[in-house]
Amino acid sequence: MSPRFSLNVVVHRYPGYHWYAGPVWYPRWNPWVTWSWHYRAHPYYDPRPIWCRPLVYAAAPVWVWWQPPVWQPLPVVSAGTWVDVEPVAVPEAQYDLQLLAVRMVDPGHPQEELGPRYRVWFRNNSAQPVTTPFTVVLLAGNDAILVESLPQAGVEVTAMEAGDTQSVDIRLPYEVLAMARDEAGQPAPFSTLHVVVNAHRTVAEYDMENNGAALAADQVMLVDPAIFAADPDSTVPGAEVVLAGEGFGPVPGQVLVFVGGKELEGEIIGWYDLGVQFQLPNVALAAPTAAEIVVIRSDGVASNPLPVTIGP
Repeated sequence: MSPRFSLNVVVHRYPGYHWYAGPVWYPRWNPWVTWSWHYRAHPYYDPRPIWCRPLVYAAAPVWVWWQPPVWQPLPVVSAGTWVDVEPVAVPEAQYDLQLLAVRMVDPGHPQEELGPRYRVWFRNNSAQPVTTPFTVVLLAGNDAILVESLPQAGVEVTAMEAGDTQSVDIRLPYEVLAMARDEAGQPAPFSTLHVVVNAHRTVAEYDMENNGAALAADQVMLVDPAIFAADPDSTVPGAEVVLAGEGFGPVPGQVLVFVGGKELEGEIIGWYDLGVQFQLPNVALAAPTAAEIVVIRSDGVASNPLPVTIGP
């Protein structure tokens, strides 16, 4: 770890994918973290595919318990996928809402007492639009038993076109990060993520077995890495730059800078799931030059390239 990177971090137990199991370094809440945390991609310049851009809805009311069915497995992988999933055949004039996938966006932040945020994909398999509002709810537990006393959060989806796939972001309460115990008896994050589409059963469905899942929290993968913006977007060699985005993971990877036909690596100063602080490499330039920045996550997955201008 770079000495500069290790100066302003805290140890934070990661609640997500098993690739990053255990305590990880996490940046303290400071100006660069605040900027990247609260940055939201502009709709016209959002680098994510259209089906990966979450819609914003009002919060759902508290879920009232009902006996769920035995959930069908999510498509392809344990936490599901929204890519090339065959639609369910639904009788005419019937409705069917299907949970497709869940990914973790960020693990929250201990200093701000923020819980983890997840992105949920779901689809309307019906031949007609759903015009009755319905809810998508997350609950955190330590086993597969679904009870209403579990910490929860959700959104109320207002409508959905026939055959449409949507995604929403939902942040669980901070308490879920300490609702279990590890082998040493210390507080640990929850172990099971319950996801329910049409959780308040406002839409009469043909089949509800594909509406939910009880997922091991460490099997929920991260969203794909994406850079939203750089601050500043016009800079000079050797300067510090902050990137805002998502899906970077908690463990530092690489920041590559492509400029003047060269591939250079930046020095990482700070890193977490939603942002990277790094120093541009020193390169001799005679005039302002177009460049691209790419973040390589620690598991080797690359982000979109972000255009910037580097002056002499």
